[in-house]
Parts: sequence; C-alpha cells; structure tokens
Amino acid sequence: MQILESQSIIDELGLDYFRGLSTFGAISEAAITDLISKGSVVSLTQGEVLKGYQAEVTGFTIVLQGDIAFYKHCEGHDVLTRHFIAGEQIGFDTMIAMIPNSGTEIAFEDSIVLEVSSTQFFDLHLDYPADFGLFMINLARELSREIAMLEDVIGKSTGWRINE
Repeated sequence: MQILESQSIIDELGLDYFRGLSTFGAISEAAITDLISKGSVVSLTQGEVLKGYQAEVTGFTIVLQGDIAFYKHCEGHDVLTRHFIAGEQIGFDTMIAMIPNSGTEIAFEDSIVLEVSSTQFFDLHLDYPADFGLFMINLARELSREIAMLEDVIGKSTGWRINE
C-alpha cells in the first residue's frame, strides 16, 4: 500500500475522469478537488488488504481505478460477496451505522482508492452544502442498488418461481 500525491492523481487522470465516476456524478470541480486533496489517495497491488475484518471504521473508500473484492466474514469463513469497481464506494454503510468492518477488502487487481474520513465527510457538508446533497444522493443510489442486488440474490435462493 502506497500513499499517492493527491494533486498528481488529479493532474494525471483529469477532473473529467472523476466527474465520470458515479460517486462524483454532478458534483462541482471544487468539491471533487477538495475531496481528493483532503482525502488519502492509496495505491494497492493485487492481493493487498485494504481493510481487515473487524477493523475500526473511520470513514469510507471510493475506488478510483481497479477492483476491490469484499469478503464477508460469516460463521468463521470469508465469502466473496462483491467486487467494487471504479466509481463505487466501500464502507459508507458501516461508517453511518458506526459498526466495525464486517469483512475483508482486498485488491483484486492493482487499484487506486480514495479514503474519505468521517471528519472530512462532515466538513464537506459545511464547505459545499449543495455538492454534499448531490454526493448523498449518489451514495444513497449506490446503496439502493446494493439492496436491490441482495434482494435478487435472496429471492433466487428461495427457489420460488412464477409459473408463466
């Protein structure tokens, strides 16, 4: 795991790249730059652990490039339940719930992520209130899609089918 210089990532990828990521959709350039500059940009190589099971949650992560696999810890086993790709967040739900990490996050491939602290998240609503509202909509949309995926998995696992 290597901490990267925020400004060099902004310069390398460009603000248009970040605006194209779902978590940053419709947010102003100033707010995107603020999030990246005040956050921690981290590079991971394939197989590196981003956060471990039961780790204290002090914020959430946005995947900027790559793929982070999430292994849910359940009954003594770790089960791959999800891949998070560029533009998706990891851990917003656990930050809001104020609970420890429920699994292990591992770089499935070389990846770059942005870690946003809970303090930084709070400050965003003070410094960029309109952007904060849009950011919350983007985060809520992603959580809603995750819930829909889980409902689909649960529904299919019951074996119930509609006769057509």
